[in-house]
This record gives sequence, C-alpha cells and structure tokens, in this order.
Amino acid sequence: MDFVKEWISSILIAAFIINLIDMLLPSGNLKSYINLALNFIFIFIVITPIINNFTNEMSIEDKILKEFNEFQYGYNEKLMAFDKNIDKEKIRENYNNYLKESINLKLEEQGYKLESIEIEGNEVKNLVIKELKTNKNSNNESKEKIEFKESENCKEAFSESKVHEENIKNTLNKVFKVSIEKIKIN
Repeated sequence: MDFVKEWISSILIAAFIINLIDMLLPSGNLKSYINLALNFIFIFIVITPIINNFTNEMSIEDKILKEFNEFQYGYNEKLMAFDKNIDKEKIRENYNNYLKESINLKLEEQGYKLESIEIEGNEVKNLVIKELKTNKNSNNESKEKIEFKESENCKEAFSESKVHEENIKNTLNKVFKVSIEKIKIN
C-alpha cells in the first residue's frame, strides 16, 4: 500500500512541476520541444515505479502473501484490543495455524516441509524445516546406476545445496520476517 501512495505522490508532484514550467515558458518555437521533453520525463516518472515493482527480487505472489500476513496480524491485534469478551487465545491460535499453513505451503513449493515452529505474537522464534525426500523412480527395472564423480563434482553439488538452502532462508526472511539465524534445515 505504501508503494501506491508513494507512486501517486510522485506523479502529482511531477505533474505540478511540469505545469509550472509550462506556464513559465514564453510562447515560441522552443515551447513545443520543451513540452515534448517534459512529457517524456513525466512518462518516465509514471512508468519507472511499475517496472521497479515487477523487477524486484520478490515475486508478486510473495509480496501479496507478505502484505496479507501483516494485515491478518494487525486485524487480529485490533480485534483483541477492541472487544474484551473475545477469546484472545483462540484468535492467537487461529493466526498461528494460518501462519504455519502459509509457511508450509511456501516450503512445499521448494521441496521442504515444516517440522516445528515456535511463534510469539507476530514473530517466529524458532523454525525447523526438513527436506522432502521424493522418489520419482519407484520401478526397479528403470532404476539407473549411480556413479560417484570426482570430489570436485561432489563439492559443487554440496555448494549448490547450500545456495538453495540460503535462498529458502532469504525467502522466508523476506515474506514472513523470520530471522535467518532462527531457521534450521534438517
């Protein structure tokens, strides 16, 4: 939501400045060229935030999930503060279950599953995830022999695994605001 507010305010400021410059320019041959240049600048100001939003590191799906999580937590907190008769533990439990499901769905996309989680308020205190072991080749006849390569290939595969784990940790950090130090991968 902040993105939209900033974008609209930058458009309004640019439109004001461009109109001010247009009014101050004397009539003449150069005015049409200056107007053309100002219009290109205005188009650039309008389009740049949109392009930056789509080329950002986080996908739109992750941004929506992040915003919805923040909204859900804020809504639950306001609901508990507003109504004294409401069962606060039940609301916290529902929010925690929602958060667990959201994290688990995100992890399953990457081939992991949620093993355990500790939540206090909106903050995840401890998160343990486990790699899913899927055997796509269950036929005994179609199994191929696995040969061990040189130590360099093993190191390369190990480093790729570490990079994948770091990417998962970074994604969880960005979307769910889970500290990287609190994520353990088994």
